Amino acid sequence: MATTSDTNGIGADLEGSQGVQAELRLENRFRKLTFKAGQANTSKSSDLILRVGIYKDGKNDQLIDIPFNEVKPVEVDVSNVNALRIDLLPLTQEGKSHYGPGSITGVMFDMRLE
Repeated sequence: MATTSDTNGIGADLEGSQGVQAELRLENRFRKLTFKAGQANTSKSSDLILRVGIYKDGKNDQLIDIPFNEVKPVEVDVSNVNALRIDLLPLTQEGKSHYGPGSITGVMFDMRLE
């Protein structure tokens, strides 16, 4: 991703309007989650945006849009959160659902729960 290499993380191919979800059951035991997110350099399309959606116990908390060739740090206050869901979605440059050809690989890395 961008200038980051040789980093372990979690990645998923996002094609069309399909996204992926990761859900963490935190049992209200943590204070903060931090990670970095971006698009892999091997993404088939460089003109799509990666949207990272954060949901705490089913409620929308943050939406972060990340263009190709950028990495963004994410910090989430998870105090009193049982279920934390992270959605990765491909969007067009206009922020709309992507239905055309091309795909991106969304990546999260340097994840830390405190």
